[in-house]
Amino acid sequence: MYEIIVPVDITGEEKDILAIFSRRQFMLIFPPGVVSLIFLLWGNIPFIPPWPDFFIRLFLFVVMMGTMVCLAYVRLDKYQQYLNEFIVTQWKYRKSQKTYTYL
Repeated sequence: MYEIIVPVDITGEEKDILAIFSRRQFMLIFPPGVVSLIFLLWGNIPFIPPWPDFFIRLFLFVVMMGTMVCLAYVRLDKYQQYLNEFIVTQWKYRKSQKTYTYL
C-alpha cells in the first residue's frame, strides 16, 4: 500500500480559545482589553470637561488595543518570532552584561 505523507506545520499556534485565539494571543488581548474598556466606559480624567475626556479615553483605548493586537498577531518572518517575543528578546539583549574585547 502507498503511504500518503501529510505535511504538518509546526510553526503555527494551536487555536484553543473560541477557535480564533491561541493562549498567548488571548492573554495578550483579553486582560488589557477588559481594563481599557472599563476605563473607557466608567473612567474619568480629572480637570477635563466630559466630551474631551471621552475622546481622550477613546483615543487611549484604540492605541492600547491596536498595540496589543500587533503584539499578538504580527509575525516577523526575518527573525521567525512574533512581535512580543522580538521585543522581549531585544530588551534582554540590551540589559544583558556585555564583554568588549580589543582587537
